[in-house]
Amino acid sequence: MTDGALSWRKIASWLLGVAGVVAIVWMFRPEDFPGTIRSVGVQGFAAWLVLTIAARFVQGETTVVPVQALGFSLRRMEAFWIGWLRTFANQVLPLSGVAAYSHALRQRTRISWSELAALAAPQYVLAAAALGCIGLLAVACNPQLSGSVSLVLAAVYVSVLLASVGLVRGAAWLIESLPHALSSRIRRTSESLRKLVQEPGLVPRLILYHCAIVLLRGLRLWMLFAAIDVDLSWNEALLLIAIAESTLLIQLTPGGLGLREGAILGGAALLGIPVTLATSVALLDRLLVMALTALLTPPAMGVLKARRDADA
Repeated sequence: MTDGALSWRKIASWLLGVAGVVAIVWMFRPEDFPGTIRSVGVQGFAAWLVLTIAARFVQGETTVVPVQALGFSLRRMEAFWIGWLRTFANQVLPLSGVAAYSHALRQRTRISWSELAALAAPQYVLAAAALGCIGLLAVACNPQLSGSVSLVLAAVYVSVLLASVGLVRGAAWLIESLPHALSSRIRRTSESLRKLVQEPGLVPRLILYHCAIVLLRGLRLWMLFAAIDVDLSWNEALLLIAIAESTLLIQLTPGGLGLREGAILGGAALLGIPVTLATSVALLDRLLVMALTALLTPPAMGVLKARRDADA
C-alpha cells in the first residue's frame, strides 16, 4: 500500500471516529451537559487530572522497561513526554504525531527501526492479556447479569486471554490457522514477544502495568459518574471499565474515537444507567483528554527538543 493510500486511510479512520461521536451525541442528546460540568467541579477535574497523569506515567513504564531490557537508555520523564506526541496524533490532529513519536524515541535511545517496530506489536498483545484478565474478573463479580450476557462476555475475554497467552508462548497452531497475510505479521509479533520472554519476569511485569493503566483510566469514569450522582458499586464499575477499555482490541479509529463512547453507553445500558447520563460522561471524558493533549503537546515538544540540543 502506498504512502498516499495509507494517509487517506488514516484520515478516513479519524473522520469515521468523529462521525461516531457526533452520531452518539445527536442520537442520545447528553442530559444537561453544562450541568454535568458544574457537578464535576474543580475538585472533580483535579482528581481526573491526577488519575490521567498517573496512568501516563505507568504507560511510560511500558516503554521504558522493554527499551532498557534491549540495552538502551531512556528516562522516565522522556517516555512520559514522548507519549503525549502519540496521543496528539490519535486524538487531536491525525498524521502529525506518529512519525514525531517514533523519531523522538529513536533520537533518545538510538534504537534501530527494526527493534522499535519489534516493541510496538507485543505491547498490544500484552495490553489485550491484561484486558482479558480484568474482563473475566468483572464478569465473575457481576452475577446480576443475565446468563446469555455473561456467557458472551466471558467467551470474549477468555478468547482474548488465550490468544494473547498463545502468542506470548509462540503457539504455532494459532499462527498457522490464520490467513497467510495475517499469519506472517502475527509470527513476527510472536518472535518479538519471545525476545521479551527471555528477560525473567518482564512479561508479567508489563501485563501488570497494562492492568494498572486500564484501572486508572476506568477510575476516571467511575469518578465522573459519581459526580453526577450515579452510584456504582466497585464490581459494577469494574464491568463498565472492562467494556469501555475493550475498544483497544478494535483499532478501527484513532484512540478508539467514537468506539469507546459507544462502549461506555453499552456498558451503562447493561447496568441500568440512563443513556443520556452516560453520554454526558463519555463526551466529557473525551473532551478532557483532547483538551489535556492539546495543552501538553507543545511543552512535550519543547522539553524533548531542549534535551536533544543538550545531548548534541
